[in-house]
Amino acid sequence: MPTTRPEPQARSRAVLLLAAVLMVGPLLAGCSGDPPADETPDGVAAEVLPLMKKLLRQRGHALVQADEQAFMATVDPSAPRFVEREQVYFANMAQLPVRRLAYRVEADSLVRAAGGFDVVVQVHLQLGGFDAVPVVRPALFHFTHDPASGTVLVAGDRDRSWEQRTGVEVQPWDDQAITVVQRGGVLGIFDRQSALQADQVMRAVEDGIDEVADVVPYDWDAHVVAYALSDTDLLEGLDDLPAEDPDALDAVSFPVPSRLDRDAPLAGTRFLLHPRMLASEADQLARLIRHELTHVALGSRDDEVPTWLGEGIAEWVSVQPLPADERLISQSAIDAADAGLDELPADVDYNDADQAAHYGISWWACETIVEMYGEERLWQLLDDLAQTSPERQDDQLQQTLQMGSAQLAREAARRIVATYE
Repeated sequence: MPTTRPEPQARSRAVLLLAAVLMVGPLLAGCSGDPPADETPDGVAAEVLPLMKKLLRQRGHALVQADEQAFMATVDPSAPRFVEREQVYFANMAQLPVRRLAYRVEADSLVRAAGGFDVVVQVHLQLGGFDAVPVVRPALFHFTHDPASGTVLVAGDRDRSWEQRTGVEVQPWDDQAITVVQRGGVLGIFDRQSALQADQVMRAVEDGIDEVADVVPYDWDAHVVAYALSDTDLLEGLDDLPAEDPDALDAVSFPVPSRLDRDAPLAGTRFLLHPRMLASEADQLARLIRHELTHVALGSRDDEVPTWLGEGIAEWVSVQPLPADERLISQSAIDAADAGLDELPADVDYNDADQAAHYGISWWACETIVEMYGEERLWQLLDDLAQTSPERQDDQLQQTLQMGSAQLAREAARRIVATYE
């Protein structure tokens, strides 16, 4: 079967620690960086904090109810550029399935700033049907205050300098006009340019969910948020990417913790396509999407297993709908197999210059397990290693498969050569 595939870029997951939720507001307007050290007198704080909380309740209610007039009534009209950006932001939010949107003011962070006050606000956003729980993230708000009338208004809900210094990243709906497409269990996030490919992407994700569900034996809700944008800003902002260069990734799936605490429960798992993949062939895009959907379906089950197993399973699942002669592999994987293998790809350098070979070898290690023992043994190995400490995983693999990792690598190499040369 002399069929090979183009050298793939890395495809994996990353932990989205700070980028997965509403920072409320499209762009910087009126915020003044880190709050000054001047403390706000208790009397002033006692006056303005209740006003801020009331205004934010009105703002959240207006967004959930898609009431633009009520929302814009919370915005300071004296800054036309900010007003225009808030109008874009409202249009974005009106497209999202917002189940819950709430704000909690951190009273201790209140400080005087030019023309009013800065304060950190914890924003709670839950996308209905896609987030198991609300996702909570901080944002720096700027309020103007008119002591004479006793009113406050939002004059800024983002501060780029503060976000960069504190590691906060924003969602596309905070930063630019977006197009949201929802079909069944898929919530697609596009921008004006990438929306031209929305139909192709949505069809591939919808089909991919069904195809992955036919193979993966675990229960999952078959719902996913998929980002397909024309720039790499969100990709570059993700934490713990599997490659040093974000541009080396064709796509990435990532868990979304409900809070910044790493031990916080997950709100869900999402995935992001690199812009270049929007111009790829339909079958290549579909295979890539099935790979990422497999990570979504597995959830946290493959978080602590060796990378070769997690990525190998995703690759193995991604090719199952394809005829045998269309299951392409990289030439570098064939070359590595032909040269001989004595070990499986290691976690530490999985996404180095040999990543294309690593993906192919990992896939065929899983293929070998299935051919020798059946699909059930592959899933058993995943379950066993997920419950085993890293230092004991080699021993557990030996126990589950009755062969060691070196023997599995050699057998996978033999089968690659027999199949593709």
